[in-house]
Amino acid sequence: MFEEAIIKNNTEQIAKLWGPAGKAQENPDTGIEVLKKGAYFVIRDCAKVARMCLPIYVWELYDDPITSLKGKFTKVDVEDFLKRAVSEPEATALRKVILNDIKAKHKVAEPVPSQPRSISFEESDDDIYGYYEGYDDAEEEKAPVVVSAESLSDDDLFRTYLL
Repeated sequence: MFEEAIIKNNTEQIAKLWGPAGKAQENPDTGIEVLKKGAYFVIRDCAKVARMCLPIYVWELYDDPITSLKGKFTKVDVEDFLKRAVSEPEATALRKVILNDIKAKHKVAEPVPSQPRSISFEESDDDIYGYYEGYDDAEEEKAPVVVSAESLSDDDLFRTYLL
């Protein structure tokens, strides 16, 4: 699983919470005697939240997660993760964090600035405002945004930088 690769390749103590949180989510009374019914559900829900948030937290613990984790994911894991990111909020959040890191570190798909236009403010005998009498907003020319050669879809960024 994609998230497990993030967790298992980190040596921080908090990353070791992944396994116990999974057990506590499945069976909150493992190893303890729960005296109140509410405590059972608190343990279960806390474990669930830990499992949902831990991959994002551990991702941020890496100095350079993209470099540290490149090649640690299988193609199947990445494809499964990208499918889950469509419907699972925790996968969606992790996907956004990873994409932001990829785009920030590798400066992916930045617009290329267009040539600046020169404007003259010198006085003229012509009616300088005459042009605007028939002006329509739809006629305004928009500068095209040119994207760098490394313009990839978000899913392709995952495949390129993590596999």
